[in-house]
Amino acid sequence: MGANTANTANTANTANAGNAGSTSGGGAGGLIIADRVDLPFVKDTDVEMARVGHVPGAGLPPVCPPIGPPTVFQDRKVDPFFAGWQVLAEFSATNWRQQSPIKTGEENAAGPLGSGTIYRRGPNLTRQRVEIVLGAAGTPATFTTLSGTAAQGPQPSDWEFDRLMRAYVDERPDALSEIVSQSNEFLTYFMDLQSFHSVSHPATCKVVQSASLIGLFCCQYWKNKYKRVRPAQLFPGLLPPVATPGHAAFPSGHATQAQLVFRCLRSVLPVTPIGGSANSLNSMASAGERLSRRIARNREIAGLHYPSDSIGGRQLANKVYDEILLQAVDGVGIPPTYVVDMPIYRELVRQASLEWV
Repeated sequence: MGANTANTANTANTANAGNAGSTSGGGAGGLIIADRVDLPFVKDTDVEMARVGHVPGAGLPPVCPPIGPPTVFQDRKVDPFFAGWQVLAEFSATNWRQQSPIKTGEENAAGPLGSGTIYRRGPNLTRQRVEIVLGAAGTPATFTTLSGTAAQGPQPSDWEFDRLMRAYVDERPDALSEIVSQSNEFLTYFMDLQSFHSVSHPATCKVVQSASLIGLFCCQYWKNKYKRVRPAQLFPGLLPPVATPGHAAFPSGHATQAQLVFRCLRSVLPVTPIGGSANSLNSMASAGERLSRRIARNREIAGLHYPSDSIGGRQLANKVYDEILLQAVDGVGIPPTYVVDMPIYRELVRQASLEWV
């Protein structure tokens, strides 16, 4: 999350070097007299007695005194990164495996879950598609690219590689800085877009981190199912400017994570106008969605993903959000009951929403 850069503030302790002057004893060659017993800090009498549960005058307290609810590790002190893992643990007990990268209504009902068609609108009224057939357990999927107008019908086409080659020539020079920057981390882009950080909006940061981890978790499951080869492995001339990741292409992890981060972040933003304009909320939502698509598109421009990888990643994220995460926070009745039991995530969303009031 970038918060660890705050540790650079520790360099301020170098100012203590000025205390070195006290060793002079008042002049060159003077006698040096120690002003303390050279014992560890913890053996200082007052420090040694200052344990939780100590009663003054009662001698040393027990090493592990009994402590109750007031003295527990507080949730607000949990680092956003580890809060994300806690949410992921409860998410893993849901039906996440039933959410595939294929859009609802475009699955192949005759094939295994995960078979279906990815559609994209092409130029000149053409409809581009990738037909995906997922084989039996352990068998990689087949990907067939087709394109054509309604009159022509689907014809064999290399449209995905054509787009990647054009993107290399036309867009990569301008997108290079973002490609490199987003290669390992892109959450700070969303944080900068909405002007928040771990100090101003700690719960929001935890929601964002949770969404990123859940997206990564889900897409890795499906990557191992499909085992789609990376574009640069079939077309080395694409020459990605960053290292090709050590896992399969479909669905795109960046697309899945960025879309899920956007959906979760959008859910905690206020429903009332902010920023002095009735359109400000819509502007924030629009910018967030465009950012998620831009992050995914940059991976295509880099030659790391096919266009259908990005589409599949967005569709997977939308399913995970609509079918699981949304159901975990939208209760029914009074007191509310929830279709999905994720109390840690639900509480984080509640706290994050309050941060934007």
